[in-house]
Amino acid sequence: MSVLDELKRRNVFRVGAAYAVAAWVLLQILDVVGEILELPAWGGKLILAIIMVGFFVTLFIAWAFELTPEGIKQESEVDRRRSVTARTGRKLNRVIFVLMAVAVTYLLFDKFYLAPHLAETELSTSRQQATRSPESSVEAKAASSADRLSIAVLPFDNRSNREEDQFFTDGIHDDLLTTIARIGSMKVISRTSVMEYRDTTKKIPEIARELGVANILEGGIQRSGTQVRVNVQLIDAQSDQHLWAETFDRELTAKNLFAIQSEISQAVASALQATLTPQEIRRINAMPTQDLAAYNAYMRGKQLMATRVSTKLGQATLEFRKAVDLDPNFDLAWVGLADAYFLLPIYGSFNPDEALEIRQDAIDRALKIDPELGEAYVSLSSIYFDEGKFDQAEAASRRAIELSPNYATAYHFFGGQLQGLSRGEEKIALIQKAAELDPLSAIIGSSLADQYAGHGQFSRAVQQYKEIIESHPDFSRGYQGLGVVYGQYLGRFDLAIQNLRAALLIDPAGAVQLMGMGTYLIEAGDLESAIRYRQKLADTNARHWALEILDLHINHARGNAAGVRDAWNRASGNALSFQRASDWAGLLHLAIGNLESAREIFVARDPEWTEPEAWESLIDRNPGDACLVAWTLANTGDKSLGNALLDQTLAYFEELPTLVKHADYFNEQFCNLMSGDIEKALAHIETQLVHNHLANWMIYDQLPLYDQIRSEPRYRAALAERNRHVAEQRKVIDQMQIGEAL
Repeated sequence: MSVLDELKRRNVFRVGAAYAVAAWVLLQILDVVGEILELPAWGGKLILAIIMVGFFVTLFIAWAFELTPEGIKQESEVDRRRSVTARTGRKLNRVIFVLMAVAVTYLLFDKFYLAPHLAETELSTSRQQATRSPESSVEAKAASSADRLSIAVLPFDNRSNREEDQFFTDGIHDDLLTTIARIGSMKVISRTSVMEYRDTTKKIPEIARELGVANILEGGIQRSGTQVRVNVQLIDAQSDQHLWAETFDRELTAKNLFAIQSEISQAVASALQATLTPQEIRRINAMPTQDLAAYNAYMRGKQLMATRVSTKLGQATLEFRKAVDLDPNFDLAWVGLADAYFLLPIYGSFNPDEALEIRQDAIDRALKIDPELGEAYVSLSSIYFDEGKFDQAEAASRRAIELSPNYATAYHFFGGQLQGLSRGEEKIALIQKAAELDPLSAIIGSSLADQYAGHGQFSRAVQQYKEIIESHPDFSRGYQGLGVVYGQYLGRFDLAIQNLRAALLIDPAGAVQLMGMGTYLIEAGDLESAIRYRQKLADTNARHWALEILDLHINHARGNAAGVRDAWNRASGNALSFQRASDWAGLLHLAIGNLESAREIFVARDPEWTEPEAWESLIDRNPGDACLVAWTLANTGDKSLGNALLDQTLAYFEELPTLVKHADYFNEQFCNLMSGDIEKALAHIETQLVHNHLANWMIYDQLPLYDQIRSEPRYRAALAERNRHVAEQRKVIDQMQIGEAL
């Protein structure tokens, strides 16, 4: 028998035909669903290669093996007289016929339906593109132009090779970066992010990609006696080609240093064809001081302040004081002094109210010297915010951005200062802009995570904080923020305590972290450990507002109503502690049944609660608190006023799900209980349980509002389930070595 006849007898041709038709059908199906499955570009090639290899493997198997009633056997083991290849061939004929029918059906479907439909879709798309407004093309070109006008100023090399000159080199770099950032048409990456590239071995194109810029400015500074040399070069990151370079050899004077910065800034703008307004030229050419010693002190102060270490912040205030003593008209040094005192109570134990007075005096002096100093308006906005003057803070932030459009801190502060859940998208966009200008800043990244959490985007906040911790493992604020998200929003007090413990191992005296540990230990039922952390806070930072808040919680947990009142009396004695503690104090005074004191606190915090025309913004800030204020007003002699506030707040809650995710977090049940809608209140509480919003339940349980549901079986079941969750977490917490952070 010839080879051809043997191939036919063993059904090799039939198997090959069936395989080929089946493979074609499979490839057509993959072509249709490939986009839906989002297969990578190489996925189709890989599948085709597998099919081709499989074809030859299949032909070999058809030749070497035979399917018999007893199973698959090698062809050489089969008696020719008992071979069933003919029967198998007839089955293969039927398989081939069915597969060909499927193929023909698909071809007809493709020709008469799919292809015309796709053609119509493509034509519609092309028409839309053809009729797109001219503005869209302009916007695209503008986006391209914005990319072209983006720049990062890398840390300068200290060519003097003297360690004591490093602060000088860093100071010149910092000031030059600030000067270029005054050009509004350019995007300039902030100092925090570019400092990550000191002594880097990365190539210019790689750095540019990571920072999202088109251009890099690098250089070096050499100081020798009374002379200074500054070398700079502007590089196109895509081509790695120099666009401009210059060497400046000058006598070492403050006037010359500022002149060099001005010349470099204008040369960069010219090389990139950036537009400079007359106001920007004036600000670039400004000369804050002509006193070299004052300028040196100012630069040392800025470098010390950048460490965010409490001892060095104290040294920074001394340097800034020295600068303004040498030159009382040195406006930037006054701003530096204000900023250092803004940070001292956060990272140290300086009294916040004393710091507030110093900050206000320093900024008043700076703005008297230069009413158009953008950095001063950022500092002013933080003062207004700490005083609870939110409208003034917003106005100051807007002015700061107008004057310093590339100052990341201006966007950062502005986003954090905006009030109201309805402005969530605006807040997030502002802080994202700050992150664009300072992409490696852990502080700005943390603020972005806080905004996500505050608007119900909890998983996004957790992911953001985890990324910050991964990239900045020594940044205590990252662990602290993640702990707050877990504890305050997601009911995981064990994970909150775990992360706050990690923060305290990095920063053992962190006041906010110590307060957080205490409050979440109380939530977990471990009052004894909370008191130990309170003592640590008192020993290290007795004047911090965090101590007053923790004292409010501890005394409430002890059932000590007098202690709650005493803690509030201490907090209300200074402005910043009053601002931070008042919301908790009002809630806890309600919980201990002191309605008159609760009303005094609410109204002292926001006098507008008695002015219906101001309610819209107050409700938007915290609708759950608005319910409590409404109930308090109605039960302390202002029933009609309280009921009117209730109606307006309930209407707001109808809109809330369009503003935030997890609207159930914001305690609509307070308003439901006041309005007598017990069913809706219970359903809301049950939803909070399902979503693990478990914080503060033991405080809420003592509110007079809850009298009407405290014996309800559904409420008792929800509370018991919440406590069961917490008890399970307590077992985990008891295994932690939380004493290590004391």
